[in-house]
Amino acid sequence: MIGVGNLLMGDDGAGIAAAQELGGRRLPRGVEVVDGGTGGITLLHLMEGADKVILIDAVLMGKSPGSIERFGSEALEEEGGTPLSLHQGGLPQVFALGRELGLLPGEIVLYGIEPDSVVERLGLSHRVEAALPVLVERLLEELRTPP
Repeated sequence: MIGVGNLLMGDDGAGIAAAQELGGRRLPRGVEVVDGGTGGITLLHLMEGADKVILIDAVLMGKSPGSIERFGSEALEEEGGTPLSLHQGGLPQVFALGRELGLLPGEIVLYGIEPDSVVERLGLSHRVEAALPVLVERLLEELRTPP
């Protein structure tokens, strides 16, 4: 599980905040939680050798702030898809390169949370902070679901 984001940019830190919360929980054997920073090409290194990767990130989806959406591998790898990440080298570009290099895991899932405010500041907005426990519970449920 990889939390992606920038804690210095408000709600862009939601993926990292969720990963930090999960890091303090008892997780199933073999599950590793990693801070992926602002993502980009370094995600390929972090995903290398994994059977399944769950990414957590702030995603502009055009929904209400704090809305949570799950995107499966098929949605993430669509050519010309919407750039799902707020970061340089958006996820579609990273996945395209990973596909070309044969570095992608068997399954990739992205849990996106709609940001309210991505500005230079520490801490999440009230709406995203309030949605964080729901996001964490959905991630834990994903881990409990057999492949």
